[in-house]
Amino acid sequence: MGPLAACAAPESLDSDPDTSPAESRVVTDERVHTVQLYRDGDEVSLPVLSLRERSRLTLEFDLVGSSASQSLDIEFRRVNTSGGPDLVSTEYLTGFDRDEIFDAEPSGTTAVPYVHYRYTFPTTGVGFRLGGVYVLRVSEPGGAALFERTFFVTEDAVDTEVVLGTRLAEPGAVGTAIQPAARLRPRGDLQGQDAFRFTVCFFRDGQVEELRCAPEPSLTELAVYGFFLPREQAFQPAPPIFRLDLGVLGLSPEVEQVDVVAEPPTALMRPDYAAFGGEILDPVLLSGAFVDEGYRDGGEGDQDAEYVDVTFRYVPQGERPLPGPVYIRGGFTDGGRRSRNAMVWVPESKWYETTALVKQGIYAYDYVAPRADPSRLPSALGQPSVYTALVFYDDPVRFADRLVGVQSAVAR
Repeated sequence: MGPLAACAAPESLDSDPDTSPAESRVVTDERVHTVQLYRDGDEVSLPVLSLRERSRLTLEFDLVGSSASQSLDIEFRRVNTSGGPDLVSTEYLTGFDRDEIFDAEPSGTTAVPYVHYRYTFPTTGVGFRLGGVYVLRVSEPGGAALFERTFFVTEDAVDTEVVLGTRLAEPGAVGTAIQPAARLRPRGDLQGQDAFRFTVCFFRDGQVEELRCAPEPSLTELAVYGFFLPREQAFQPAPPIFRLDLGVLGLSPEVEQVDVVAEPPTALMRPDYAAFGGEILDPVLLSGAFVDEGYRDGGEGDQDAEYVDVTFRYVPQGERPLPGPVYIRGGFTDGGRRSRNAMVWVPESKWYETTALVKQGIYAYDYVAPRADPSRLPSALGQPSVYTALVFYDDPVRFADRLVGVQSAVAR
């Protein structure tokens, strides 16, 4: 099954507001918090592993409520765009398909105990030989899965240029829709291959569940293939993105009240007004979170950062409730639209409210209302968005899609 199977038209992306193509593969235990998967050395990068550069990925996460460390099992598999296996492991791995996570450290004198886990791969026993979409699964020994995460392995076999065109947004929406395109120049053994064996898919701000794929290519030059996302699949204006800085547990421009002696500590955010928009100007925060680097309260962030009950308040346009559910989404929610990320309308205050357990650090977040009329939703005017292109090649020998290129561009 090709990458087009994973691509949905914009109107079908939210047919079920509680699941999405990417989130349906996530099996998360309630104890798991602050999952990060990033290119080693850059905790806000996308989880893209390059075979050409021999790069590595780092996985970090906490098991909250526990103070006793234990080894955990980790398993790797390559998946097709429906989430199922498409090849046997010996075709895409150079070693074993599973390993153990031994790097586990209990938290220090934190109000909420937790164990911090860290795992970097490839290792001497686990390696990759084929580009594609992969899923890692972390489990307790002999137990059920704690969580799964998607990552990408690219062969870097094409030169890719991402071009961001603009068009009018849907009627009633404020701002400009982005219509991305990509120009490919294959290299090596892919040079001269049939252009129709390539597929390019796009997503915005790290939200892989919003993957949209371009149709058949156009030959702009003899050796350059062009892929253009159709007008009807253009990305509508992004919602405002807000910033949460809990690096120091105290009052700040974002935090209105804080109680450091409560167990866990609590923080009350100033209301986020849809009419005023967000304040994120650095696009790197859109793809991850500064947890290790963002903690500034003394000690090591991995084990000494506190977990804080943070209350968020969102005031929609016109101070009226929106149709359907409203969710908060960010680096601290470990996923998008899920029940534990849903907000509650408070009629007397005319805002939505929710409380989330957040580890100290710096995060970006936004508010998602899948069923709302675009005219009732604000757009992130003046804020950047990161658009990423995934380039797949339909390999006629392996009867599988290889991920042969990944490239991002920033729209401001």
